[in-house]
Amino acid sequence: MGDYTLVFDEVILNQLKKLEKDKHTKEIVSKILDKIEEYGPNAGRLLDSRLKIYEVKRKHPPIRLYYKIIESTKEAHVFEYEMKTSQQKQSQIIEKIKQKSEELKS
Repeated sequence: MGDYTLVFDEVILNQLKKLEKDKHTKEIVSKILDKIEEYGPNAGRLLDSRLKIYEVKRKHPPIRLYYKIIESTKEAHVFEYEMKTSQQKQSQIIEKIKQKSEELKS
């Protein structure tokens, strides 16, 4: 078991339920989650230094997964993942995640 405890947002829980049908993508997302659990902030790329929001990207298939690290409790709050989309949609998702992150204690 890793150093960080994974805490799942409602959106990612629904997404994970839907992944039951897509075994390949489920396996990739599972590996990403294992990496976050083990490495915490070092598993992804920092998107917002103030809110400590990170992104993990995969190229094949093109997946992005967003999470927030809370160092005081060693928690990684996993928000959602997306298949690669347009820059505009990605920006909208990041803004939505930033708003959710503001509600969490740092």
